[in-house]
Amino acid sequence: MSYSLNIQTYDRLKRDIMTLVLMPGEPVSAAKIADRYDVSRTPAREALVKLETEALVDIYPQVGSEISRIDEDRAKQEWFVRMTLEMGVINGLFEHVSGNDIEKMREYCHKMELVAGKMNDPDMTFEYLRCDNEFHAIAFYVAGQKLAASIVANSMAHYNRIRLLIDMENTNKDRTLATHEQLIRNIENGDMEGYRVLMRKHLGYFEQDIEDLRRRNPEMFKR
Repeated sequence: MSYSLNIQTYDRLKRDIMTLVLMPGEPVSAAKIADRYDVSRTPAREALVKLETEALVDIYPQVGSEISRIDEDRAKQEWFVRMTLEMGVINGLFEHVSGNDIEKMREYCHKMELVAGKMNDPDMTFEYLRCDNEFHAIAFYVAGQKLAASIVANSMAHYNRIRLLIDMENTNKDRTLATHEQLIRNIENGDMEGYRVLMRKHLGYFEQDIEDLRRRNPEMFKR
C-alpha cells in the first residue's frame, strides 16, 4: 500500500470533516470511506484511526464510528494553548523580524482577500484558513519557536473546526483582514505594545464567536 495514498485519504477525509461535507454525528466506516475516495479499506481504516487520535472521529468498538461532534471544552483548551503560545513569541518576533518576513505576511493577507469572496465553496474556506494559519505561523518561525508552531498546526482540530464554521458563515472576514493589516503596521512601526494588545483582542473574539455558533447550531456540539 502506497504511503502517499494513506496520506491522501487521510487529508481528504479530514478536509471533508473540517468543512462540513461530512457533518458532526454522521455515521462513517472504512467501507464508506473506501467507496467515497475510491481506495481500499486499508488506507480508509488507517485514516479513521488517525483522525480518532485528533478527536475528529469517534470509534465505538462493536457498534460503529461517527464524525465527532464539536467538543466545546476541548476547543476552549486548544484556544488557550494557541493564545498562550502566540502571546509568548511576541518579543522574539519583534527582535528578529525582517522586511522579508513582513512581505510574506502581506502575501498571505493578499491571498486571504482573494478567496474571501468565495467562502460558499468549502475548498476556498479551507484555503482561507490555511492562509490565516500561515500568517500567524510566521511569528513563531521568526522567533525561533518551531515546536510551538508545530503544536499550533497539529493540535487544534476542534478550535479550527469552529474557525472554519465562522469563516463559512462569512461574518468576520473584514474584521480579520483589517486586524492582520494593522498587526503588520504595528510591526513596521516597532509598536510592540500595540501589537500585543491587538493580538490579544484578535484571538479573544473566539470566546464570543463560539457562544454565537453554539446558539445557532446546537446539533453540531457535544452535549
